[in-house]
Amino acid sequence: MRRNWGLPTKNGERAFLDAKTAKPLMTLFVSAVFGVIGACIAAMSFAEARDVIAGLFHGGTLIAAVVAAGFGCWAYVWLARPRFAAQFTAEGDGFSSLLRFYARTAVILMLVLILGRVSPAILPEIATVLILCASGGAGAAAAFQTVLTFVPYYE
Repeated sequence: MRRNWGLPTKNGERAFLDAKTAKPLMTLFVSAVFGVIGACIAAMSFAEARDVIAGLFHGGTLIAAVVAAGFGCWAYVWLARPRFAAQFTAEGDGFSSLLRFYARTAVILMLVLILGRVSPAILPEIATVLILCASGGAGAAAAFQTVLTFVPYYE
């Protein structure tokens, strides 16, 4: 599997010039920052969920937490499927479109985390925990997506 790290695929003499304007080092840097944001959101979401219900990750509530986290993970993967497809096919986006994707996604992930943190005032505890676990699953999927950027020859 070829890796392009966000470089547009072009054949011919313009490939070198196109690579120069595609900013591959900035693409890697932005991907790393987004991965850290995703991992932080996942950690904060799960920690907050654990604080809402004591013993959340033991017994029957563990099943609800895992299902909600799985839902958040797969919802992120489904919504970000064009980026995942670009990584698997080595037909990545240019730097500007990648940066826009990461910025939009980071804002959405943060908004879901904020929603989970303010929802105890209006929702039951279990609904709050489900939102927080879904946020954690989405953050973990975002972090995993950026890990795929740095792992060569994953097939």
